Amino acid sequence: MSAAEAHQHHDQSAKYDREYGAYQQYRLDNWQRSYIRRLASLWEACGPSTPFLDAGAGGSAYTVIEAARTGLPAVGCDISLEGMRTAARFARDQRVAERCLFVACSAERLPFADGAFGAAAAIAVLEHVPDERQALGELARVTRPGGQVFLAVPNSVERMPFPLRQVYQWHDRRVGHLRHYSPEDLRERSTAAGLDPVRVVYSGHWSKVWQLALHLSAARLGLNDQRLWWWLERFDDRAADNDRGLHLNLWLDRR
Repeated sequence: MSAAEAHQHHDQSAKYDREYGAYQQYRLDNWQRSYIRRLASLWEACGPSTPFLDAGAGGSAYTVIEAARTGLPAVGCDISLEGMRTAARFARDQRVAERCLFVACSAERLPFADGAFGAAAAIAVLEHVPDERQALGELARVTRPGGQVFLAVPNSVERMPFPLRQVYQWHDRRVGHLRHYSPEDLRERSTAAGLDPVRVVYSGHWSKVWQLALHLSAARLGLNDQRLWWWLERFDDRAADNDRGLHLNLWLDRR
């Protein structure tokens, strides 16, 4: 590992140790529920006994806990040790710990056997890791042939709504993003790793910006905005083929 890679890993683990270690209780935010909808097909593809992996599960590990809630064995890994400790505590609180495993590791070096998982996800992960090709190769290696992989990454800057580009670039610096992706780039890297793209969806269009702004305002005023949130979510869903969104979501089959 180069000095630059070691610095990125250290910086990211320290940042997320602080953030995830402060989590007090498990809860599902609406944006997380949106990702759970996207992962439903992966969980179904696993069958009742083949594990699901989230590489970069974060401190809440909501994908792992919600997969386990369906009865599926689920594994979460993350570079943050504090995040995995917090996730294990949440799994116990939610009474699904017997179907969950949490491991502290980097996405570029997954300590699992070849083909160990029926499906895998990496949500907001590839843009953080120094060696993205190694991480994709590891996701392919640990997913069984015929299994599915889901990736979510920031869309290429030139495809984002122009007024939001500088805001997102500030966000990149704040959280340690190393890159953005065009669908062509992500397809090329995924195919080289043994993952065949089958579906691409864009999310985070202008309706999502309004949705988040109104949600924050409602929270400050103590208002319940659930119906408004999901009404606006439908507009983002309808724009799934419009490549001018903030985020790029890709479903792939393991060759």
